[in-house]
Amino acid sequence: MKKTLHYILLILVVSLSACSSGEKALQQGNYFTAVSKAVDRLRSNPDKVKAQETLLSSYPLAVQWYEREINNLQASADPFKNTKSVDKYQLLNRMYNDINRCPAAIRLIPNPKSYQYELEEAKRMAAPECYQAGLLAMEKGGRQDGINAYNHFQKANAFVPNYKDVQHKLEEAEFMATLKVIIEHIPVNSQKYKLSSEFFQDQVTQYLFHNIKRRFVRFYTPKQAELEKLEYPDHIISMGFEDFVVGETHDTNYEKEVVSADSVEVGSTTLKTGEKIKVYNKVKAKLHIHKREVISKGLLSLKVIEFGNQKIINDKHFGGQFNWFHEWGHFNGDERALSKEELEICEHEPILPPPHQDMFVEFTKPIYTDLTQELRRFYNRY
Repeated sequence: MKKTLHYILLILVVSLSACSSGEKALQQGNYFTAVSKAVDRLRSNPDKVKAQETLLSSYPLAVQWYEREINNLQASADPFKNTKSVDKYQLLNRMYNDINRCPAAIRLIPNPKSYQYELEEAKRMAAPECYQAGLLAMEKGGRQDGINAYNHFQKANAFVPNYKDVQHKLEEAEFMATLKVIIEHIPVNSQKYKLSSEFFQDQVTQYLFHNIKRRFVRFYTPKQAELEKLEYPDHIISMGFEDFVVGETHDTNYEKEVVSADSVEVGSTTLKTGEKIKVYNKVKAKLHIHKREVISKGLLSLKVIEFGNQKIINDKHFGGQFNWFHEWGHFNGDERALSKEELEICEHEPILPPPHQDMFVEFTKPIYTDLTQELRRFYNRY
């Protein structure tokens, strides 16, 4: 049993050593991976024979492989042949840099080849490929085409900074790609709650501006859209309170007779022997409690409308409620019959509920949470 376990452990050690030295990648024809693993292994263990052998075998094969791939691309009609060649030259240069940064590797491969000149030439030839692809995508005119165009122009600019008018084209493509959304708040028909509703609306607007960060989604207030002369938005977010009630008051009065939970001292008596003793019994009281509950609630409607065809693509309702209540009371009888909570109630004085404007804000808090989560979920798709 011990011999079997020892054999299994030996196999695992050999297998792990082969993986870390890149031998397995070499056997599978993944020459770049084999070179990378072998170099990493030699950094930590310069005398590792397997890693040395793997590097000596895999580096020439990797160079041969990528050079052949580049030659095939250059002989093809692929419109992105130089763009794809850039990727391959970058891998060749990465191997060159990795070997040069590892003393054990540079001793084995003393003259790794740099392809920096070829890389720069490929970038110079790749920039017009991507630029032209961006122009073709923009001609199609769709939003996804704008996204594609933007990505092509970005690549062109990365290959050759400020190539032609690429900065201007990036702006055009980004505008085409961007989903333009106007936030429209339907005002409440009440001067009394105007400030409270505007506070809620401003909170929602600020959330959209600062918490939904998508490269190709932009939100506008109606005023911003007017200033920027945005005639054709993609979406209109329409939000408004369909119904709300603030300060709906319910008063409840009730009386009950309460009895102490335990017997308490109620007096004393004198026995025939003349001994004076305390008398214990349960005591009673009549408790009068007044409870005032003030309910504020509302229902908000959300609609997301496609501007072009006026199609409603999101239609939801969000409800919120805030209940304020206060209890006060008095009693007749022995206070020891009352519980601690009942005594506290009797110590309360009647107080006024919060101002109606504050209660409006309170019932909108759960609405705000549900609404912003829905808008975030919805626009994270774009």
